[in-house]
Amino acid sequence: MNAQSSGSHRSRHLPTVVLVARREVRMRLRSRIFVGGTIVMTVLVVVGIVAASLLAGKTNPVRVGFSGGSQALERTFIASAAALGAKVTVSDIADVTAGKGQVTAGTLDVLVTGSETAPTAVAKAAIPSNVESALSLAAEAARLSDAGLSPTAVRSAMALVPVQLLQPPSAKDTQNLFASLALGILLWIALGQYGNMVAQGVVEEKATRIMEILLATIQPSRLLAGKVIGIGLVGLLQLTIVGVAALVAVHVTNVAAIPALGAVSILGDIVWFVIGFLFYATAYSAVASLVSRQEEVQSAVAPISILQIAGYLLVYAALPNPTGPLATVCSLLPPFAPILMAVRMAATDVPSWQVALAGALTVASIVGLTWLAGRIYSNAALHLGARARFMEAFRG
Repeated sequence: MNAQSSGSHRSRHLPTVVLVARREVRMRLRSRIFVGGTIVMTVLVVVGIVAASLLAGKTNPVRVGFSGGSQALERTFIASAAALGAKVTVSDIADVTAGKGQVTAGTLDVLVTGSETAPTAVAKAAIPSNVESALSLAAEAARLSDAGLSPTAVRSAMALVPVQLLQPPSAKDTQNLFASLALGILLWIALGQYGNMVAQGVVEEKATRIMEILLATIQPSRLLAGKVIGIGLVGLLQLTIVGVAALVAVHVTNVAAIPALGAVSILGDIVWFVIGFLFYATAYSAVASLVSRQEEVQSAVAPISILQIAGYLLVYAALPNPTGPLATVCSLLPPFAPILMAVRMAATDVPSWQVALAGALTVASIVGLTWLAGRIYSNAALHLGARARFMEAFRG
């Protein structure tokens, strides 16, 4: 017995769902769409992380030049700028005309002219607000001193109001917000992309009449399950490749520690992707089986796409307050839970009962959708020509 016949013999003993899933995996992995899409997604993610690293490291100080009598403000200006958190460098400019030329050329950001008590700031377009405030404080201190106040009295009069933050923002909060937004966008794109891939595959087999050959030997429900599982495995592989590239880029650029992307969190995100994919893929396959042409796919899956878009928009509404009523309630609903609950878990500590309830409701919905999709798929799979109506396909 040769290797080919031995492989065929082993294949006959595999479950039908596994055979269909293996066929889908092999076909998708060999396609140019998978290879090209993986490369493009990986490049875009890495370039985005590198760009974020470069932008985060770009903290050039504001270059301020003082000319004439305004040079007496330099020391007070530097102290005021430091108190306001403004990064500045100070230089003496001998000639006002030359200083304005430097501002025009971009080698100097702000030129201060005039006297100590009546300075004038010259800029090309605008002055950073904290730099302008520091200059105003320095001029005001000079006026108070000129009015006869002692240095101690001037410092007392110019003292800034202390601010006490009960919950000061931390680097961890910022990184969690970044990770949550990136995760929401990635899940939205992935669920839409692979859900549409399932829909396109159903209609392609229906239009080319391959489905008629397959259904002669395979039950419709098993054919549908194998297709969903196979495409899901391909999508999970693609996301894994992109995710590994992103983690390597984050580690190399040191753009953020991103505590929300720990090992346990990554495993949770994968679980939510799998649950979300099963939910949307079964829905996509059901409505796609109602049509027979590729041109009709987008109109058929439009209601499901609207739900995904709504879930994506809810991410931006939930991130400012991930523990609020809107974010909490919507993250429990099955159409939005795969994206919103994953985002909330990355942004903050979510109670275990909420995670369990969202998972249970989504899994229950998947079970119901699987039954519904199997019934519609079985009744509409061989319906060619005009678009089948949903109730007709449901009743058989």
